[in-house]
Amino acid sequence: MSTQIVTTESIELLRTKAPVLPFAPVQYDRAYHDTFNNILRQYFNTLDNFVARLNAAALNTLALPQGAFFQDGVTTLSANINNAVTTIPVVDTTNFISPGAILIGSEVISYTGKTPTSFTGCLRGQYGSSAASHLSGVYVGEIQPPTGAVALIMTNTTSSNGVTLDPADKSKIVFETAGYYNIQFSVQLLSFDNAVDNVTLWFSKNGTNIDYSAGLGTIPARISASKPATAIISWNLIVDVNANDYIQLYFASDSGNTLAVTYPPGTSPAHPTSPSVILTATFTSAL
Repeated sequence: MSTQIVTTESIELLRTKAPVLPFAPVQYDRAYHDTFNNILRQYFNTLDNFVARLNAAALNTLALPQGAFFQDGVTTLSANINNAVTTIPVVDTTNFISPGAILIGSEVISYTGKTPTSFTGCLRGQYGSSAASHLSGVYVGEIQPPTGAVALIMTNTTSSNGVTLDPADKSKIVFETAGYYNIQFSVQLLSFDNAVDNVTLWFSKNGTNIDYSAGLGTIPARISASKPATAIISWNLIVDVNANDYIQLYFASDSGNTLAVTYPPGTSPAHPTSPSVILTATFTSAL
């Protein structure tokens, strides 16, 4: 991919050369000065016109490398379930990672597999939550649990120009064009623990941790058995990459019980889905 733009305006600039100015006479000569000023006036008018057209063209055609990605597995139950079933029937599992975990009400359920319309091999009441019965039609949100240090996955792309998700491993953000990129992210966290927990997030490039990219956050203890603690962690950093490099966002919890969770849309107040992970990469300059 190339981000260079060739327009009629840029070609005109290449053809525009500084004028050859006449030598000044020994004595004052008004005709000379009039000619001199007219030459400069025409030259600067040409430059002004070029800049105006180039600005207008850039607003319509300039496309720098960038990518915006998120993870937001959300569906609904397709039938009532009790607190013991190990296969969870839902409308659609397309955007859910497998194996993984889900949040229904205030219960966390892990699963080992999925079909297009169900989660299988489920363990109920995980990560400090309690198993419960749930009604058909309630929302089901996706969870990315930390199994040690886990690279967070994003299956959805909002926009992309030369920055893409690796189709074989959607934790990897791949860059087609070398440069410096502003990387910004947010992670929605949840914990049912009775104790405070610390989480660490950091970046790697091509499988090697990026120096000084880590940050720590503190997650409070849960409010009650039905009200977990929640937090959003977010920051940005500048990363230099070569063509075809990739980066990954890693996440770890000291207790192992703080989870990256997608909250479904709400009704009181009405609000959209809260994705577990949002990440953007924006080109800032060449190397």
